[in-house]
Amino acid sequence: MQIALNVVQQSPIGDGPEWWGLADDAGVDVIGLPDSPALVRDLYVAAALCAQHTKRSRVMTAVTNPRSRDPAVTASALRTLEEIAPGRIAMGIGTGDSALWGVGRQPATVARLREYIVAVKRLVRGEEAAYQGRRFRLRWADAPPPAEIPVVVAVSGPKVLRMACEVADGMLLSMGFGADNVAYVQGLIEQGCAAAGRQPDELECWWNSEIVFGDSVADARARGMGVGTEWLTMGTMEGKQIPERLKPALVQFNADVHDLAAEYQDEDREGKLIDRARELGLYDWLMARAPGLWGRPADVADRLRELEAAGMDRWMFYVGRRESDRMNHLRLICREVIPRLRGPLNSASSDRASSGGGP
Repeated sequence: MQIALNVVQQSPIGDGPEWWGLADDAGVDVIGLPDSPALVRDLYVAAALCAQHTKRSRVMTAVTNPRSRDPAVTASALRTLEEIAPGRIAMGIGTGDSALWGVGRQPATVARLREYIVAVKRLVRGEEAAYQGRRFRLRWADAPPPAEIPVVVAVSGPKVLRMACEVADGMLLSMGFGADNVAYVQGLIEQGCAAAGRQPDELECWWNSEIVFGDSVADARARGMGVGTEWLTMGTMEGKQIPERLKPALVQFNADVHDLAAEYQDEDREGKLIDRARELGLYDWLMARAPGLWGRPADVADRLRELEAAGMDRWMFYVGRRESDRMNHLRLICREVIPRLRGPLNSASSDRASSGGGP
């Protein structure tokens, strides 16, 4: 199983090396860094520091968008990062979320996202790119060898998924985790790859989710639903397995997701969302779509083993709801969950587990 961590770090950039080192030492496969200038420090400054403070983890933009920067700017940044950490750089990209609505802009179209990805991939390979009616290339002196930097697309609906099958190297999937959701997504990937003349195993498919720790599964379920909902009403609601009767309630449920203070800085956010889901009659439906990553580290590891057996063997965990609890959350993942997935616990972890050292 491969593990990625995507941390919305709103504290000073100087705090980054602590959690980057924790993740790298724990064997985290990918460290994701958000691109949201109204909310967090600059993506590429943070990525350069992260690359310097790590030795093995890949460093991925998680995620950028086609509207904040020209493809030449993004390609130049990626190739510079590749010089710092050869073979450890990846670009996560989507149509645009908080990076855009946080500054009053709209997401990109799927067509523009596709054109942007193709342009960036050509530029980092040292080739000429075409974009928005222009043709250009990077003309660095003493340029390093052309780079192959993987592109992973944030996917929340079938249109972006089909496009990713055509031009990307992977997907970051937020389309539900119930058995019917997973079967639906896997079917779409097979269809998209067949249409593009590719095999599904050519793509890195990462499942984008959250872990909610607690003293028990029941306690964790009371703390948070463990599933994102903003993607359900992002763009269109078509093709997202949403019953018609629930669509108006979902729009109401997600009414404040574009409020930065509410979505990212309210320490009571999860409890409020649980209450709102119950009031709107959405709770049971949303919980059925959650991956079930609740409880103590052992509970979470056991559930991940079940999901791995179902073919879901790459996970990116979003860590960003509670600033005050972030490092504790990261320590539990790195020191308690990952060792259970990858081998025998070390003695320190075993002591903590046996003594009840929970969240």
